[in-house]
Amino acid sequence: MKTILALSVLALVACHHKQTGPFLLVQSAPQAWTTVALTVAGSEADDNKRDSCLEEAQNAGIQIAQTAPVSGTLYFLGDNDYLEMQGAPHIPIAGMGNNAECKVALAKLTNLDALVVMTKGDPAGCQPTGNVEGSDAGFFHPGNYDAAVVEAQFKVRAAGGNKFVLDATRQVGNRMVVNGRGFVCH
Repeated sequence: MKTILALSVLALVACHHKQTGPFLLVQSAPQAWTTVALTVAGSEADDNKRDSCLEEAQNAGIQIAQTAPVSGTLYFLGDNDYLEMQGAPHIPIAGMGNNAECKVALAKLTNLDALVVMTKGDPAGCQPTGNVEGSDAGFFHPGNYDAAVVEAQFKVRAAGGNKFVLDATRQVGNRMVVNGRGFVCH
């Protein structure tokens, strides 16, 4: 009887981890500044990728909900991953780790580049919000620069800023790190 019970549990767990169909993510965030709908799909979509996207949404202060005004599907297909969203049917997001792909997809869905503009010079007449660091760690590959910048932009957004001044970029082992400062500009 114990053997049958153990095999039943293993079969259930194995089935759960092999689910590859499109999977609409849902997660509430207590301090969310925006809400998006994100579906994870593709032949390489699995629990790890779904968990990565949920973790990155939570870190960025983004609520994931089925009925959000902005929605997209992140396709995990091996080397040809991409984001599909209204007005942009095929945005390549490949060659990065799961978390990096999720960060970049969330940035595209929230239009982060327009909300937190990146610059290399100090903006005039703006109030500083503080120093920020963004990073992305690779496993089989080096960390991704775009994902590191996105993480820093999300931090500036969380502090109420709308400008990110990039001061430094460095590669530390398999980790890409960007440092800068956030500002509120009116």
